[in-house]
Amino acid sequence: METSCYADRQAVKACVVFSFCSASLLLLNKLIMHAMKDHAMPSFISTLQFAASAITALVLMVQDWVPRDPFEWRKVKPYIVYVSMFVTTIYCNFKALQYANVETLIVARSCVPCVVALLEFGCLGRTLPSPKSWLAMVVMVTGAVGYVKTDRQFEMDGIAAYTWVILYFVVISFEMALGKYIVGPQLGFASMWGPVLYTNALSMPPMMLIGLSTGEQGNLCQTVWTTSLLVLVLMSCVVGVAISFFGFRARSLVSATCFTVLGVANK
Repeated sequence: METSCYADRQAVKACVVFSFCSASLLLLNKLIMHAMKDHAMPSFISTLQFAASAITALVLMVQDWVPRDPFEWRKVKPYIVYVSMFVTTIYCNFKALQYANVETLIVARSCVPCVVALLEFGCLGRTLPSPKSWLAMVVMVTGAVGYVKTDRQFEMDGIAAYTWVILYFVVISFEMALGKYIVGPQLGFASMWGPVLYTNALSMPPMMLIGLSTGEQGNLCQTVWTTSLLVLVLMSCVVGVAISFFGFRARSLVSATCFTVLGVANK
């Protein structure tokens, strides 16, 4: 019983810190996109955040402050799939923030737990949520439908206005289910800094390629790097390190559906 209570406390702590970091990073990214205006560089900013997290994990391991988790092919394989989804989700998140408001993204995210619950049941062997949980998710979906029906942007542009939001919704649903698998005991990570290193290090090359393919290198030269913008980017990197670690920590302690609901609630 004491062990169970301790695990519950650890889960609550990880979830609370993750929630704070997640909400903060969403707002910071929105402020960064607003400050860059017509020269927005979502891939470049994401790559900086990935690099900060990967370097932090690597330094901690090299200094033996945390257990080491060297790269192994058996671990890399599932992470390649996860990273593909992760990078796509991050990019879609930035693009959605560029063309839509924060509320629209949150509303779309609120419907993801319904899909994750089914994926977790079908692929990870977990039981379906209780009737009360389903009722809560139905309420969220009903609210989302009501929001879309009263959204003036949707009324004017239809599905086109929600292209990046819809893509974000689809990819993150599968990412959340796979995310639970890659932090499971079957991969044998010594600590959650292992997933932090794997995910962020493997995410950098594809994200940089996305940036190059969309011409962000031109925006890099045209962007005016004011002190406030530099501070925002630095803060986003620091919060990115925290959200990466505590995100994996919380994900390892709760179900994929619970973690998805947490992502909705903290926003």
